[in-house]
Amino acid sequence: MTAPSTVTLLRQLPNVKIVTSVKEFRNRQENANLLHLVNAYRRFGHLSSNLDPLGMQKAELIEELSAKIYGLDEESKVYNINAALQKTYCRNIAYEFEHINSAAVRQWFAKCVETVDTRDIEARYSQFHELLAKTEVMQDEFELFLQKKLPNVKRYGLEGSESIVVLLDQLIYEAASKYNIKEVVAGLSHRGRMSILATLFGYPKEEIIRKLRGGSEFPNESPYTGDMLVDLSKNGTVRYADLDSTINVDVLSNACHLESSMPVGIGKSRIKDINIARANPEKEHVIGDNVMPISIHGDSSFAGQGIVAESLGMAGLSHFTNGGTIHIVLNNQVGYTTPTSHTRATRYSSDIAKFADIPIIHVNGEFPEEVVRAARIAVAYRQKFRKDVIIDVWTFRKRGHNEMDEPSFTQPKMYNAINSRNSIPAMFENRLVSNGQLTKDQASAVRKNWVESLKTAYAKSETCNPTETTRAPGWTLLGTSPNKRLMEQPTGVDLSTLYEVGVLSATPNKGMEVHPRIERFHIKPRLKKLHEGKAIDWATAEALAFGTLLREGYNVRLCGQDVGRGTFSQRHVMFVCQNTEKVYVPLNHMDSASTTARDNNAIAEDVRQQGKIEVVNSNLCEAAAVGFEYGVSLEDPFTLPIWEAQFGDFYNNSQTIVDGYIASGESKWGQQSGMVLLLPHGFDGGGPDHSSCRIERHLLLSNDPVDGHSTSVPNIYVAYPSTPAQFFHLMRRQMKRNFRKPLIVAGPKTMLRLASATSTLSEMGPGTQFSPVLDDPTIADPRAVKRVMLVSGKLYYDLAKLKSEHPLGGHVAIVRVEELSPFPREMLYNTISQYANATDYVWVQEEPRNSGAYLFAAPRIQKLMPKHVELRYVGRPEYAATCSGVETQQAAEHSQLTAEAFDGLRGLVADLVIDRIGMQHGQRQTLKKQSQAAASVISAGVQHRWSNNSPMYAAAAHSSDQ
Repeated sequence: MTAPSTVTLLRQLPNVKIVTSVKEFRNRQENANLLHLVNAYRRFGHLSSNLDPLGMQKAELIEELSAKIYGLDEESKVYNINAALQKTYCRNIAYEFEHINSAAVRQWFAKCVETVDTRDIEARYSQFHELLAKTEVMQDEFELFLQKKLPNVKRYGLEGSESIVVLLDQLIYEAASKYNIKEVVAGLSHRGRMSILATLFGYPKEEIIRKLRGGSEFPNESPYTGDMLVDLSKNGTVRYADLDSTINVDVLSNACHLESSMPVGIGKSRIKDINIARANPEKEHVIGDNVMPISIHGDSSFAGQGIVAESLGMAGLSHFTNGGTIHIVLNNQVGYTTPTSHTRATRYSSDIAKFADIPIIHVNGEFPEEVVRAARIAVAYRQKFRKDVIIDVWTFRKRGHNEMDEPSFTQPKMYNAINSRNSIPAMFENRLVSNGQLTKDQASAVRKNWVESLKTAYAKSETCNPTETTRAPGWTLLGTSPNKRLMEQPTGVDLSTLYEVGVLSATPNKGMEVHPRIERFHIKPRLKKLHEGKAIDWATAEALAFGTLLREGYNVRLCGQDVGRGTFSQRHVMFVCQNTEKVYVPLNHMDSASTTARDNNAIAEDVRQQGKIEVVNSNLCEAAAVGFEYGVSLEDPFTLPIWEAQFGDFYNNSQTIVDGYIASGESKWGQQSGMVLLLPHGFDGGGPDHSSCRIERHLLLSNDPVDGHSTSVPNIYVAYPSTPAQFFHLMRRQMKRNFRKPLIVAGPKTMLRLASATSTLSEMGPGTQFSPVLDDPTIADPRAVKRVMLVSGKLYYDLAKLKSEHPLGGHVAIVRVEELSPFPREMLYNTISQYANATDYVWVQEEPRNSGAYLFAAPRIQKLMPKHVELRYVGRPEYAATCSGVETQQAAEHSQLTAEAFDGLRGLVADLVIDRIGMQHGQRQTLKKQSQAAASVISAGVQHRWSNNSPMYAAAAHSSDQ
């Protein structure tokens, strides 16, 4: 029987994508055993490589790498390939790429590894020597100098890992010289940070030493608190003599929690790359053309921190990709004092990346020559496929976790090996001298000059005044962060524009088959309300906020799990065709869609310049997604970045990002952020983990002062709006200001479809704006009020309903505190002081007493209240869990607390009548009708409490929240 031809075999695989040519396919048939050997080296060669500079982890003898088992040892089948394969795959550098699903990627990577030429890199050896020598000087000769001057300062030196500087240098040079990369976003670890900043990124040495000496990294007059020495960051530039341009390096500010800056860098680099492309619209653009992110990780943290897996999985998704990050694992083979056998169950710390189809290059850090080979391959891969790649650099740390440490307590064998070794810079220098590529005098001159420059820097450090770091271009169009509270400007919009945007937001593309339920319950009701001029719901107001911002040139990025539809199926900012599954976002087509506007005018021409809304149905994670959006907010002040939780409780996994970046980033690093967290909140039977966005946690992070004497703008804004119009203004205000602050919104759940929680277009029209306090709209005469209820959020509607049904409800004023940080002292004072006869003040909340806004709001409200009057609390008692998971108990508690809010009203009204009678008798006036008198007479015993001459109230009034 005749064997099938190669072409016939190919035709028998109709459902397989063939990436090999007919010639290659025939070669595989004819030399199958040889290819088995080659594939074995590609798969297992790393196990037989010399990766550990300490020699503690030995190369293994792998049976699969023996030519004999493939029948290739016969005289007639002698192949001169073993040596070549050994030289390529089993040396001081090794590769893992056979786990990648794509055959095309595997083939490309193998070809790149087997053919890469690095001979031209020898011309850069003098540059590498200089970097290594400077690094060693900083950590050896200068270290001794500093040890005498500053003996108790932890510096987390780079000794043992110096080749990282060479790796960074070659990555940047490779990207700039071959691929025209313009900027690098660099995420650095603690270890070696100062050496990298000083030797490669041009951070002024005198400023580093000033920080070492206990000074600030900011100018003398700066309001910022600064950060730890090992979290220093300042943007720099890298210059190469043979390149025409410089490469800007954006060094990420880093909260101390391990790996937390990883997603921040992904978000920052993506939007930076897009903005560069927007400035050059005539050029075709692929994400990653302009910016290359580099991220340095510790080996134990890379393997152990969950945010790493979140970030790696996220980076390959279309709305999160940045064109690929080059990850460097600075593998010093120990986690603080814990050996690798206790920090992971895998062979390599980089194994976590395999799930995301990421190739891994392992390299022995003792050989800078191999490190630069890794750099060349990594950059080539990144630029070819625009995906992440990992370089696992095996190193060691000479002095332990820090300079105060005694590492031999826990790793005696490792440190016996370390202490008997020559340094990596010295070994590289000796090789260059031996090869005639460098003279001893040249080497000595490099070190001597660097020592002198460091000593000069030390002398300057005593009087130097650091410069501010450069900011992304868009920030120069805004003012600096305000040092006093400003008057908010109106954020309302022309009514015809609101109508047009509202209609367009619910208009599908022509020929699109939308789901019948969306047509019936979303599109038609929205259009009907707009056409008839009726009050609109929350989702419509949100669309109006986004649409009007887009028309004014701002961009919106709405990110979260299922945000396109909305967790509660309320938003539908995107439509999915039921026939083709194509997605259509109406707000991105306001310049081409048609509408039957009331005045029949066409859409204004300025919408040709309109921004875009990016609707991001994210992967199922929180920490990395929030970190990503924070990175976006740092880079572009004209993009409104919103992360919405499915339920407010689910933000909990991102607490590290909220604490270390969103709440404190401006104070530590001088970085403004317009980040919005939209966290659905409300106790409506969802149980302990689907009810609370933990308002209390966000308020505890606010630096709004209790005494109210500060007039500065606090670090974060926290709001619990109760109407669609209020939310509309909040979103627009976030972009219309000339500064940026993070905003935490306790978002709606039941209010989304509550008939009473609606707003008219006029509430969003010209001259309108967000109001931090909403007075009770039902009060006819403030003098009749005996009880003032203070409430925030959706509970207002339950209380308002009970008030309308209560026979004495007219004596109750329900005041809504819509914004909690900054606390609206002046506006709240002006509101409650009009109720001069009130003697009972109550804070009502559905959250437990140890949760919600009460603990934050109570001391601030107390300072505004009449003398000798205490603010009462009505709500649930203290709970360990957020709330009960038993529906009947939850409902009973709710009924009890809302009923309690109205208890005792009869006695309060009786006091008012007695007061009135006593005044009538004393003044001998004619008795008027009882219903009129109860609402018109002010008790003399109450009147003095609201005296405008009171110093307390004068101080409160001067503390404006506007």
